[in-house]
Amino acid sequence: MTKSILQILLTLLLLLHSTTSFSANKDPQTSPSSSSQNRVFVSTPAKSSIRIVSDLMTQDPFTLSPQTSVDEAIVRLLAAGVSGAPVVERLKIAEATATKKEKYENRLVGFVSSFDFLPREEVGSLVPVGDLENGETARRILGQRVKDIMTRDPVVVGTNDLMKTAAEIMAKHRLHSLPVVDKSRGVVVGVISAKDVMRDVMKTANKALPSEDNYSQGVLGV
Repeated sequence: MTKSILQILLTLLLLLHSTTSFSANKDPQTSPSSSSQNRVFVSTPAKSSIRIVSDLMTQDPFTLSPQTSVDEAIVRLLAAGVSGAPVVERLKIAEATATKKEKYENRLVGFVSSFDFLPREEVGSLVPVGDLENGETARRILGQRVKDIMTRDPVVVGTNDLMKTAAEIMAKHRLHSLPVVDKSRGVVVGVISAKDVMRDVMKTANKALPSEDNYSQGVLGV
């Protein structure tokens, strides 16, 4: 996408150069008004601001407990309209007082997605002997709780990581979403999805191009 944007800008710059050369070779008596009609306006691309994960992540995301049953997890994921969720343990960090409620942190212990339910769907109630010999596969097929089927030690991003980094990680591991953690404490503070990455890419691309109105005005000499 960046390459195509650069090609468009290069084409516009070449057009500007050829128009300027044409104007310079005209009769010196040519009036300023007629010369202005040959100018092409090319706006300077806006400098794209560096965006980090915390700018676009969903804060206070939907989460699941490792003790939640698999059936309940499926129902809750569908109700929340998401295909995956961080699995967290709630840790109390402050006692309740007369004026304040108890405070908790969500410590990340795993991630569960629709893909984690697929082995169960594929084999149904009959589990091949070969699968039972594979501990990881057996765990996902026979597990009754989220902790049994979740992906342990999931891939994560930090709040200060670049959006570019998040996009590269998703592409490399073929993931639809990533838990965002406060790396100093190991707690979940948000989720970043592939849709968030796509919105950021489109926003950056749009900023790199001159606006349609400005381009039209320049070509018409307005």
